Amino acid sequence: MTDEDRTIHDSTADSFLRRIFDRVPVGFYRTTPDGKIVHANLALARMLGYESVEELKKRDLEFEGYEPSCPRADFKRRIEKEGTIHGLDARWQRTDGTFIDVREYADIVRDEKGEVLFYDGAVEDITSFKRTEESLTQSELRYRRDYAMFRLMADNMQDMLWAKDLNTRYIFANRAVCEKLLNASDTDEPTGKIDIFFADRERAAHPEDPEWHTFGEICEDSDSVVMQSRKSGQFDEYGNAQGQFMFLDVHKAPLFDEDGKLLGTVGSARIVSREKELESEQRLSQKALEEAFASLRSTQESTLRVMAKLVETRDPYTAGHQERVARLAAAIALGLDLDDEKREGLRVAALVHDIGKLRVPVEILSKPGSLASIEMDLIREHPQAGFEILSEIPYPWPVEEIIRQHHERIDGSGYPRGLRGDEILIEARIIAVADVVEAMSADRPYRPALGIEVALDEIRKGSGSLYDPDVAAVCCDLFESGRFGF
Repeated sequence: MTDEDRTIHDSTADSFLRRIFDRVPVGFYRTTPDGKIVHANLALARMLGYESVEELKKRDLEFEGYEPSCPRADFKRRIEKEGTIHGLDARWQRTDGTFIDVREYADIVRDEKGEVLFYDGAVEDITSFKRTEESLTQSELRYRRDYAMFRLMADNMQDMLWAKDLNTRYIFANRAVCEKLLNASDTDEPTGKIDIFFADRERAAHPEDPEWHTFGEICEDSDSVVMQSRKSGQFDEYGNAQGQFMFLDVHKAPLFDEDGKLLGTVGSARIVSREKELESEQRLSQKALEEAFASLRSTQESTLRVMAKLVETRDPYTAGHQERVARLAAAIALGLDLDDEKREGLRVAALVHDIGKLRVPVEILSKPGSLASIEMDLIREHPQAGFEILSEIPYPWPVEEIIRQHHERIDGSGYPRGLRGDEILIEARIIAVADVVEAMSADRPYRPALGIEVALDEIRKGSGSLYDPDVAAVCCDLFESGRFGF
């Protein structure tokens, strides 16, 4: 190879390496101890907001280095002491004043006398990684908080609640099922175990009575039925548990992940031994039936109010809101001559119409000032969330559908499904008006009360477009005539 060929070859190789040097997504540099940039690639320049390497070289690292999280003086002390830096996370400032997260690797270059000549380094932009890491941390915190809240609620319920995997091993059990059925030491013990483990342990502790614990063995395998059908179902299950006969009303449903893959089953059960005994013996008089029904209604009423309180404890600004909406809705329904059954269903739905807000973060519910678009989207999910929460409760009225529709509007501008006119249940149309009137006439985190006159003016303006005209007319008349007031 001639000298001319060698020169051409070296020039071509240098050009090739320069293109690679500039195009890789990692920033490279060589700097002097006094803060001058000797070499850098285009990736590093653009990472910091410069259009060219020449512009970047004008930057004085003694004053514009690694502030604010890693001053250059600290960087120099560390690299001169250790000779190398491997994975230093810092925040660098761009030309527009914004910051990026970076991870830096650097080596020190010395002359034959040991004097520092240069710092050679590589830098990668890890801003997206850091944001993802922070997001995952926040997600984990939310999960832990939500799980703790669910565990608290589940362990304070009288009903038994549980979840099992595909092999019918427990993955969750509340305190009631541990105490009443399994005789488990705590709510963690059932995890990874099947029912027969506890049955065998109970029988082993009472060898004198082989019938001490037989629960579930003489009933069909309802877990298999639910998993094979992939449908929820109700089952009557019975047997001895801890030496006593027990009859359970059991409800089970398949458990799926977000991709529709079957994970196992979830279930709930209530002890109904006494009820079954009374049914079989047919000794329950009409009076006793009426008393039992009244007791059930009382329990249901208490449950409704507890559910309403659950919402209000998360949003103190709306304390009493659902009950006031229920009172106004009941008065409107009476003015519209709705029958007793519809009025009762309306009252029940109104008492818990905001139950879906249990799924809305507390900081959004109580946020002062206007909400961001994504926060409004979360708020607007509460009617659908309420529908899902109550859909498994067998009310004699369409409570869950009323709740899902209470933010629909006559002209189709409402949510979540944009229903119009008579597509919206009359009960939902009533709650829509009552909800607006109560909300506008009461204080909210983002504004003081607007007053009843402003609220009624909103109803008049929206009558026929947003609100049912008959409902709007009755509502306004109730206040104007003095027959109703909060």
